[in-house]
Amino acid sequence: MTQGFTTNRKWALIALFSLFALLMLPNLIWWWYGHGIALWIQALMVPVILLLVFFALLGDAPWLACLLLAPFALLAPIEALFVATYRHPTSAEIIATLVATNPRETREYLGGALIPIILCLLAAVTLVLLAARCSARARVRWRGHGRSWILVIAIATPLVAMATVLATTPGNLHQRMHGALKLWSTLGAPVELGYPFGVFQRVAGYRAEWTTMRANASRLDAYRFHAHRISPMHQRQVYVLVIGESSRRANWQLFGYPRATNPELSRVANLVPIGDMVTSWPESIDAIPQILTRKSITSKSATFDEASILRAMQEAGYETYWISNQLAIGEFDSPVSMYAYQAQHVQWLNHASWAAPGSYDEDLLAPLRGALNDSNSDLFIVLHMMGSHLSYDYRYPTSFKHFLPTYSDHDDSVLQGARLWNSYDNTILYTDHVLAEAINILRQSDATTALWFESDHGEMLVTPTCSFAGHGLGTNFEFQIPAFFWYSDAYAHQFPGRVTNLRAHAGERTLSANTFESLIDMAGVNFPSHNETWSLFSQQWEYHPRIVNSAWQSDFDHASIGKKCPIVIPADPQASPSLPSKSSSSTAPRPPAIKQVSR
Repeated sequence: MTQGFTTNRKWALIALFSLFALLMLPNLIWWWYGHGIALWIQALMVPVILLLVFFALLGDAPWLACLLLAPFALLAPIEALFVATYRHPTSAEIIATLVATNPRETREYLGGALIPIILCLLAAVTLVLLAARCSARARVRWRGHGRSWILVIAIATPLVAMATVLATTPGNLHQRMHGALKLWSTLGAPVELGYPFGVFQRVAGYRAEWTTMRANASRLDAYRFHAHRISPMHQRQVYVLVIGESSRRANWQLFGYPRATNPELSRVANLVPIGDMVTSWPESIDAIPQILTRKSITSKSATFDEASILRAMQEAGYETYWISNQLAIGEFDSPVSMYAYQAQHVQWLNHASWAAPGSYDEDLLAPLRGALNDSNSDLFIVLHMMGSHLSYDYRYPTSFKHFLPTYSDHDDSVLQGARLWNSYDNTILYTDHVLAEAINILRQSDATTALWFESDHGEMLVTPTCSFAGHGLGTNFEFQIPAFFWYSDAYAHQFPGRVTNLRAHAGERTLSANTFESLIDMAGVNFPSHNETWSLFSQQWEYHPRIVNSAWQSDFDHASIGKKCPIVIPADPQASPSLPSKSSSSTAPRPPAIKQVSR
């Protein structure tokens, strides 16, 4: 009897430790790939302490602790696979992408790993049930001084810290409480990225951000352009808008850059470079609405009371898609996503993060093919690329590591700035390939097709006289963006006048704010307030002052450019109204800590 009880207890402890190890597996993988004391705390120390506290709280019923941890044990293999792939834990933004992913997309994404993952999930469930059953049968209990000390320390530490803040913070009771709450938030920060208890914070962040974003998206549900087709066509029409990311025109071979960064697009027939386009804003959060809507180029408002191009196209009979390799929610992503949800079909493909490799822009191509094959309707499709966003070496696969050495090579024989340029040019080379493949997909279809590409904004790279890097700085390279129009032979045959007008205006001084009205004419759509003076496909197109916004509002075509750093400076800075800062920092980062200034 005693021997049997001892054996049961042995197996119960083995099962409990195995469950503990499974729950720690994502943290261990994260720690393996990382470095630094902060990672030790977030990936190892905090998760271990929290798991010990959890089991200590339920020390008289460890079987109940096992059952309560069952959902996290079930998800642990998936979290571990994610961390092993992207070397970073999931986040609120990743949870949003996963929630928005349908079963078909999940199967395509996992591919051959689907069956092993299912087996791992079954093994995890089996382990939970085994640990609960064995610990209950063996009457395993955690008692003694060790459990007591863990509980006392876990409860006393935050209470003492908050009491200290309340006692030492100057000011009235309200100010002291504010300091105590701020400390509580600080104490919770190391928990968020750890597994399993950080999942609660990630889910809460996802729900709050997602709810706000969808509420903003539904705000314009009732808006109508009253758009219609100018004339019906008997052949199917498919039009694609591709929005690039952080791509500067100066580094495109198509626009005179001496490096071969566009070898594929340079050989594409029927491609018309739009040679002098600027964006009015050097950050995505403000630049993308200029592409999708008729929002004023000088508007400082975060909202706009008119729907996007997607609504107009849908009213005119086009089935609409938004396919994105960016994130669905986030401080800089949610304001864009509210436009995405004006499409009838929305797909989020990015399962990594801004700070992790993977989720390359080629992932957009299969959904593009799928949209063409799944529907026989006329289509208007938006593809949103990750493009050339920092960190540059994360944006392209190794097969496109052409310009060497790169920033991540840490080759001290080559200056850091030169390596950064090489990495950036590799992102343009890869973007060239993805765009050429998208055009090829459209060319092979039996529809009348066309593709419009432009970047949301450009990018500043380090130079011998300027250590500024990223965007949100207000340099000319951030405002000067690449753009082009490609059309199929069928489009040229059906609409020769549109092609002629576009070619006539392609070399003019244009704005990203021209895009909305241009796409309306490109697709043969009209509505009562359509303004053809903004459309490059119309004979009525007119030049509009190209106002750009950073520290000042400047007329780009009459501004001065800084000598050391090419900041766009208005002809009369005193007369130009200062705009509130859109970036998280007013100071540009300097090497070696090169990073984005603003999204």
